[in-house]
Amino acid sequence: MKAKLVWNFSGEGAFKTAQHHLFHLKEYSRREKVEVVEFGTEQQTESTASAFMIVSKALVNDLRKSLKPHQGFLVE
Repeated sequence: MKAKLVWNFSGEGAFKTAQHHLFHLKEYSRREKVEVVEFGTEQQTESTASAFMIVSKALVNDLRKSLKPHQGFLVE
């Protein structure tokens, strides 16, 4: 089982902010040797976007404490 951790951004430049946040998520995963299944960004509307990472469910509790995602979902 995997989990999708999501960080939401809104306002002018939301997509650029999500892309920038994604850079830091990738940096963190390299530094901390976190195995990530997938990284990405999604633009919901002109003024809302999100950055996400999909990881093993076993990593969720530790990542929630250190990265403080806005949302989390179980995915297959």
